[in-house]
Amino acid sequence: MSTTTQNIDQISIAKQYLSETTEVKSSKPTWQDIEKAIVDIVKAGVYYKKPKDSKFMQNYKKRYTELHQAEDPDTYILTNAKKIYPNEDKYIEMKRQYQECQRPLCY
Repeated sequence: MSTTTQNIDQISIAKQYLSETTEVKSSKPTWQDIEKAIVDIVKAGVYYKKPKDSKFMQNYKKRYTELHQAEDPDTYILTNAKKIYPNEDKYIEMKRQYQECQRPLCY
């Protein structure tokens, strides 16, 4: 009888763990998510030995400082995203260009 109770306890613990780890995030990223992504990109640039004064690194440094200087960071990320990708057609075009450049000939 005790093994049955123990198995039930283990199952309930597993269900609780799964419900905690499979939470659904909101569809819009927060400014903290964007900040973390920028930091990760800069770390990758350092890892791949990009010069700190390169256009790549300076661009992400600028984005990071602008994000922190914004009065309302959540509004800032939405307006900035709309500026970069004003509509779905522009987004699809940029995505297509990126995918084409990932081919070995682009490097």
